Amino acid sequence: MTDRAQSHGMPDDDPAGEEDVNFRLGRHAIQLLQAARDAGEPTLIAQAEAMAMAVGFVLASRIQDGMPETD
Repeated sequence: MTDRAQSHGMPDDDPAGEEDVNFRLGRHAIQLLQAARDAGEPTLIAQAEAMAMAVGFVLASRIQDGMPETD
């Protein structure tokens, strides 16, 4: 497994750096999806939608605080 702190030069305890990475990842997914829709190619749109859903899942899995507890 890759150590993110070593690869990106970010210490593990830098929440601001991780928030920036999360924000940029989400923004890139949205931009890629918009570009696919603008191109009008159904296969490319489907692939971009799948990638955007995967990115959304990863970002949601990183949420640690502020989520309601379930029993």
